[in-house]
Amino acid sequence: MNNPGRQVEIDIAKGIAIIGMIFVHAEEYFYNESIPWAVQVIEFFGSPPAAPVFMLALGVGIVYSKNNTPSQLAKRGIKMLGLSYLYNFLVYALPHLIVYFKDGDAEQLPTAIEEFANVDILQFASLAFLTFALIKKINLQTKPLIVSTLLVVIIGEWITDHVVFPEGVITYVCGLFFGTSGISFFPYCSWIGFPVAGYIFGQKLSQCYEKKAFYKTLFKIFMPIYFVLLFNSLELVIDFGQVKGDYQLSYYHMGLYGNICLISFALWWVGMCYYFSKKFAKWFVDYLKKLSTNITVIYVVQYAIIVYSYVFIAKETSVLDIADAMFVSVAVFFVSVRIADKYMEMKRARVLKAQKKKIASEEK
Repeated sequence: MNNPGRQVEIDIAKGIAIIGMIFVHAEEYFYNESIPWAVQVIEFFGSPPAAPVFMLALGVGIVYSKNNTPSQLAKRGIKMLGLSYLYNFLVYALPHLIVYFKDGDAEQLPTAIEEFANVDILQFASLAFLTFALIKKINLQTKPLIVSTLLVVIIGEWITDHVVFPEGVITYVCGLFFGTSGISFFPYCSWIGFPVAGYIFGQKLSQCYEKKAFYKTLFKIFMPIYFVLLFNSLELVIDFGQVKGDYQLSYYHMGLYGNICLISFALWWVGMCYYFSKKFAKWFVDYLKKLSTNITVIYVVQYAIIVYSYVFIAKETSVLDIADAMFVSVAVFFVSVRIADKYMEMKRARVLKAQKKKIASEEK
């Protein structure tokens, strides 16, 4: 690599993304949506600079990771897939099961089943790791990788738009790959383009000698592409979340047009984060880098806080005005970060203890 090590602009992009993500999740659960423009602003900052950037960064991470052999990636994907459904049960389904058994509310049982079957970002990430295990196993080069990814996105878009799946288990299983229902939030075919783009981008980034010139070129190419496609989508009503500004079903089930537009956004946004890294105060850059390091734990914790609060405190009603919703968002953010920090400290302490124990046993 000509450009090895952690890339600060990727950390900044991920740190900003985690902030936007928590705010949009809290808004979707608690805000009464009395001010439509506020919803659109929050949804924007919790969408293009969030999930697309996460997915792009996942691909970059494959390039820069030391644990990126096919077997390591496959093991990580399989493990994450199992944990993702454990997460679905504990965070999404369990609160509704508790209400079902506690209050005898019959509507809670089918809700719990659907929540367990959610295709969320963790399920998608699992499939992405398995995909990269295959890519590295067969040593798929850039051009065939791009072609095969385009075919997957196009075929997935056609199936999503034209195939009606029977209700039940088939819908839930196929939802991992296609937009079969409203609970398939990150179907594989709609989103695999982002980590693949990140993987190719990461290869170019790792090879560049002059990052300033690299990002200047990136900015000149992809910022115009994004805005041309955006304005064209508004004119022709090609909806992938941005036409209506609500970033809901059309966003989660986007096709090729949305992929190209939002991948372009993510690429020039990362370029912007490179320039931010030169302008932001050091303490703020370090804080965003810390958020980036703990991103998975923060994601899990923030959703646990939001869902349990929504079910047991808000009684599944969105009643907060904009000021109160922002206060809740800030509170969820800081509590999630604090819990994630404590968890990572405990994890590091366990690793250190195990290492000391191993050294002591070897000395004996």
